[in-house]
Amino acid sequence: MPRGLLPAAWALLLATLVLPSEAAPQRGLNDYGQIGLLQTPTARSGGTGTVGGGFGTFSPYRTLFFHLQPLDWIQGTFRYAEVTNRDYSFVEQIPIEQQSSEVSRHFTDKGVDIQLRLLDESEHLPAVALGLMDLAGTGIFASEYLVASRRYFNWDFHLGIGWGRLGSADDFRSPLAAVSSTFEDRPRGNTGLGGRFEVDTYFRGPAALFGGVQWTPGGGPLSLFAELEGNDYQSERLQNPQEQSSRVNLGMSYRLGRNVDLGLAWERGDTLAARVSIAGNLGNEAGPQKVFRPTALPLQSYWRMQRTPFERPVDPPTVERLARDLRSQGLYLLAVDDRGGPGQLTVWYSQTLGSSTPMAPGRVVRALIRQTGVAYDEYELVEVVGGLEAMRLRIEREAFHRAAGGSEPAESIRENVEILPTSAGVYGDAAYRDLLRFPAFSSAINPQFRSNIGGPDAFVVGQLLARFSATVQLSPGWSVGGALGVNIADNIGNRLQETFPSGLPRVRSDIGAYLREGKDVYLSQLETNYRFPIAEDLYGRVSAGIFEEMFGGVATEVLYRPTGNGWAVGVELARLRQREFRQRFGFRDYETTTGFVSYYHELPWKNLRLVVSGGRFLAGDWGATIDLSRRFSNGVRVGVFATPTNASTEEFGEGSFDKGFYLSIPVDLFSMRGGPGTAEVLYRPLSRDGGQKARTGRSLYESLESANPWHLRDSEAEQWLR
Repeated sequence: MPRGLLPAAWALLLATLVLPSEAAPQRGLNDYGQIGLLQTPTARSGGTGTVGGGFGTFSPYRTLFFHLQPLDWIQGTFRYAEVTNRDYSFVEQIPIEQQSSEVSRHFTDKGVDIQLRLLDESEHLPAVALGLMDLAGTGIFASEYLVASRRYFNWDFHLGIGWGRLGSADDFRSPLAAVSSTFEDRPRGNTGLGGRFEVDTYFRGPAALFGGVQWTPGGGPLSLFAELEGNDYQSERLQNPQEQSSRVNLGMSYRLGRNVDLGLAWERGDTLAARVSIAGNLGNEAGPQKVFRPTALPLQSYWRMQRTPFERPVDPPTVERLARDLRSQGLYLLAVDDRGGPGQLTVWYSQTLGSSTPMAPGRVVRALIRQTGVAYDEYELVEVVGGLEAMRLRIEREAFHRAAGGSEPAESIRENVEILPTSAGVYGDAAYRDLLRFPAFSSAINPQFRSNIGGPDAFVVGQLLARFSATVQLSPGWSVGGALGVNIADNIGNRLQETFPSGLPRVRSDIGAYLREGKDVYLSQLETNYRFPIAEDLYGRVSAGIFEEMFGGVATEVLYRPTGNGWAVGVELARLRQREFRQRFGFRDYETTTGFVSYYHELPWKNLRLVVSGGRFLAGDWGATIDLSRRFSNGVRVGVFATPTNASTEEFGEGSFDKGFYLSIPVDLFSMRGGPGTAEVLYRPLSRDGGQKARTGRSLYESLESANPWHLRDSEAEQWLR
């Protein structure tokens, strides 16, 4: 290390260890999408549920990144990086002669970063984190690091030690070499297809210090940065060394509102860098106030209830009034029966309120108290989804009334709710049934965005569409639905002409042809689904039609979901045929059979869900998808997945195996009315043919998600009373 930098490093070390912890400055994303300064990461956290994204430019790199923090101790970044002075001729499996001169050929790298928090900041100790950059990519930004952060009022100090690219300045011999000589030298690592975990390169070779300071004057929107890099830019991949006049970077950022960050910096002593990012905590987001959502019915007082005669509490007029009260709250009465036992009333209903599980049964109880008073001591509430009993609860009337009236806390409702097994009969012998008439029609118009990122044709190709969808419910379990996409704006043009070599049948890698030829108007879905109960906690489904943009066919599914146990097992089989590129009614020659056995487990920790699904994929390869996600109390779900199969890395191509992340966001967070359904955001670094599934109708597990009794335990108690 140059002699003049030693005092600065020692000052940072002293600051991160000694200075007291006070109010934290704002925390933004750096040039790579990590929570950090400019080029370096810090030990800071955005908080559980943080989701962000943005782009940066620092010659010769341009980055597009997505940041996630599903748990308080782990955060990850998915990144696309365009190397503007290198093209795809540097990747052996994509020869330059196969590419058109009319399209962009800048080399694009895809990478994943993970950071683990080892220590929280306390009164006497700094926050400490361990991280890996580009841990399963082509290795262009491959680094490992240990970093500490300490704040003092509006100052935030950071100091770390880096290996790999972050340690290429070679300040000193790796401290781990004292443990084993294997840490002396760093193997070159993966320079080919990527997607592999090159564990034998981690924390090896020379190391360097990095760090810096962030000052946020007055805690306002402006932040100033000074940073020491650990990279000397002389060992950049793709034979691409860069000039570096200084290891010290200077920069600033300005926060617009709560979520948008604009950054500008002078890096390497000779390079102007810029960054735009947006980040927010979706896990805590409540969305706009639901001013158009039907309000809950007022609760009758005990005095009035006890003086109101209910000699025949369930008769046709009462049922009609009950149905009217439920409709006013966004619910639909399906059946009523009071023959289950003395003092017990059973009600079957469906709802359109959205993903808040306790809200619907809470509103049903209000309507029952309003119409039957003290005639019944307890209620059995059965939520029906697509002709299936999704959830059955027993609630004590008096306990609910005390909590709703304020004499007891809302948490007491959960203590008096019993989860019961679902029935295969679905109100078949109820005294009053078939109260909702069929067919029922629903429709919607929603925006949709389709994109392809990181291809050789163009860095980002996207399309904004209007999606027109409609569903006819012919009976409780039988529906027919379709969706049509109409182009609003796009930058597709004549891009997406290139075809990547593939060692597998082209089940997904022709995405460019689908986007290009079906961009104006396309039929994205036209299917029928029939769902039916088989036995207690056992459900079935058959589906047929055009399932998605690329495949249609026939499918069947069976799901076993034992009540209240938090796990389920499903079996699915489908015969599929590939659709034409224009996405109308025609099909191509390729046909295949897929089948999967899936295990779902709602883990009793941090609202995590593990899904393991094994079987035969679209290209005929066999393997398993491992999916880990977290659900927040507002219904937002954040997840990551990986799909290793028996397809070799050469057959799969760049990336080696399928992987990515997704967001599932309830409509509630966008609407002032609320309602069922979710907006899905899926990002996979590459569109390849290995490990690919097709949507094959309305999944039973996902259909029953809105009424999953397992989520009652982690929901906010106040949702019962809304």
